[in-house]
Amino acid sequence: MTPAPQLDPTVFFAGATRGDGRLDVRIGTDRTLRVAGSGRMEPDGRFRLGQTITSSDGSVQRRTWFMQRAPGDGVTATLSDARGAVTGTVRGSLFHLRYLMRHPAVYMEQWMYLLPDGRTVTNHAQVTILGVPWARVQETITRSEHPE
Repeated sequence: MTPAPQLDPTVFFAGATRGDGRLDVRIGTDRTLRVAGSGRMEPDGRFRLGQTITSSDGSVQRRTWFMQRAPGDGVTATLSDARGAVTGTVRGSLFHLRYLMRHPAVYMEQWMYLLPDGRTVTNHAQVTILGVPWARVQETITRSEHPE
């Protein structure tokens, strides 16, 4: 039996990535999403990931992550569209994140799994408002290139 690949987000997201997904909302219009990402290590030791999210409704959103590994299996990060710190853990092929969005009482939780090919991550995310599930994202993220 082949062991599951280990997901290090600073390795997987280095260079170019592309995500294709679907946003399903409780009330409103579901839509498809395309996410173009570009990641690199900064001189201060933080990992920077810039993302451009294009929705089938024509809207475009840009966001920036800064993350670094914490003791044990932890990850600490900031995200331009989150309020406060983002906390995460990496366990084997799973990268789990939870954070408060810029809107009060709106949380995002993500579970990213590295597939055995080492080049693909599935992202399952849920948005809750006041604890009630409001939207879900299903996304497949692929590496476009390998860092040198």
